[in-house]
Amino acid sequence: MKKFNLIKTVVVLFAVVAFSSCEEDGAIQFIVVDEFTTSVNIKGLAAESSFTENSSTNIGDLLDGAATFVEADIESVTLELQDDFSGTSINGNMNITVGSIVLFDQDVTLTKGGSLVIQVPANASNILSVISANAVPVSVTGTSTSGVLGDDDFTIDVLFKIRATVE
Repeated sequence: MKKFNLIKTVVVLFAVVAFSSCEEDGAIQFIVVDEFTTSVNIKGLAAESSFTENSSTNIGDLLDGAATFVEADIESVTLELQDDFSGTSINGNMNITVGSIVLFDQDVTLTKGGSLVIQVPANASNILSVISANAVPVSVTGTSTSGVLGDDDFTIDVLFKIRATVE
């Protein structure tokens, strides 16, 4: 019994010494992932073959009680041509930028009611430098390769999947 109490005392003493050197006053960081949607409303451009829409997406929900962003990356972008488009699809080039960072610039086919998921390369995903007041500026430019847009009022939803480290 004496030996057991000695071992127990040594283990407790070791744990106290080991954990007493841990830093207690450092900021706690945690990783959060969420999705944010920006709706691009294209109005009055039926006779045009291109559009550019600028907006801002508030990503403050990622902070969830934390004070600041330590890192912020866009992992993927999903494009969805909504059912309010009068045709069946749009073929053309889509360019999506966040601040000065080009996330995507390729030829695509957007089908009404369908979605297109784009994985953002790691070298173009860091958006920490463009976050201002918990929002990021978004610019979406589209150019139809199949002629005019042919619809005066339709919507393309741009869904961003963002991973952030906050403290």
